[in-house]
Amino acid sequence: MRKTSLWLVAAALLAAPVAGQEKKAAARPTTPIEVAAAYLDTMDTADLDRAESLFAKESSIFEGGGEEGTWKHYREHHIGPELAEFSSFKTTKGKPEEEVSADGSMAFVAWPVEYRIALKDGNTVDSKGTVTFVLVREADAYRIRHLHWSSRKKK
Repeated sequence: MRKTSLWLVAAALLAAPVAGQEKKAAARPTTPIEVAAAYLDTMDTADLDRAESLFAKESSIFEGGGEEGTWKHYREHHIGPELAEFSSFKTTKGKPEEEVSADGSMAFVAWPVEYRIALKDGNTVDSKGTVTFVLVREADAYRIRHLHWSSRKKK
């Protein structure tokens, strides 16, 4: 019985760093790159609630040069209905460009992407483009103030 107890204690101690790492991975993104990456990931998973948590109180979204309005409007009238027509959305991220203001209050991230959309009707869309983020510092983290998703079909 004593050997079993020691083994359980040892197993718990060895598992502790893994549990801590899982907590850290699930933590709210705080840096500009983390926030931008988290947003792109939400498109792959169609997790619009998670996406919403990444936006500043005031937001603006542009797609392909057209104004889509605030996150709430974009979610309800564009990306939400659009994602409902997809059976999958897979983004491949390139190397992002990041610039943070000297005082840390704002940041810019430009992220080249390629993506493949499988539509429920059987068609697919293969595109490439750039997602541009303007982020503002709110409390302890950056939030998306402005997003512009620009893309074209791959040749």
